[in-house]
Amino acid sequence: MKFTTILMDADNTIFDFPLCEYNALKNTIINSGMEFNNYIYNSFSIINDRLWKELEQNKTTRSELKIQRFRELIEKCFHGFGNPDVLAGEYVAQLSRQGTLIDGAYTALEELSELFDMYIITNGMQIVQRGRFARTDITRFIRKIYISEEIGFQKPMKEFFDYVLSDIPEKDKGKILVVGDSLTSDMQGGRNAGLTTCLYDPDNRVKMPDELCDYRINKLLEIKDISMEDGV
Repeated sequence: MKFTTILMDADNTIFDFPLCEYNALKNTIINSGMEFNNYIYNSFSIINDRLWKELEQNKTTRSELKIQRFRELIEKCFHGFGNPDVLAGEYVAQLSRQGTLIDGAYTALEELSELFDMYIITNGMQIVQRGRFARTDITRFIRKIYISEEIGFQKPMKEFFDYVLSDIPEKDKGKILVVGDSLTSDMQGGRNAGLTTCLYDPDNRVKMPDELCDYRINKLLEIKDISMEDGV
């Protein structure tokens, strides 16, 4: 096999993040005594995506992100009424309970773990990701979970990947494949670290070829085909 080691993203690669996000936000809003609808969810999703991109670019902090997304949501959808600190705490608690996997992810991880050393690399919050993985049965297929909040650097920073590379047994970068759904986080991070990159893009949203991607897959099990191209 061409690769021995897979560094795989979590959200939108293993976890069905839109569904997890929707359920967590719905429970948060309803538990706070407010009405919930799709407009509120879509507004939050846009705000949240923008702030996570800003975190990747070091334009905000993780602690500010947790509160700011609810400040903006309250202003946009609830006419300024609501406590962003309370909503932020409830949302994190709710999201940590959401472990819905993308269809086929369990089987893919099971099969891939028989061929590769599997590691998770995620920018998600520590309490959220640890809680979600604990509610699934997939940790048996994963050697270790690397969370940016615990490391002190986030993807796509080279320092995040340097930490991971110093900790895993495989030292040959040519044997390591980064897999994820994000160009700005996973693919750029892999490039920054000098690693081979593979975009998980089930809906073919990214126009290929792309300078950040060595490969693109629609299903996680296609990793096996990629590794056998130049392998034995």
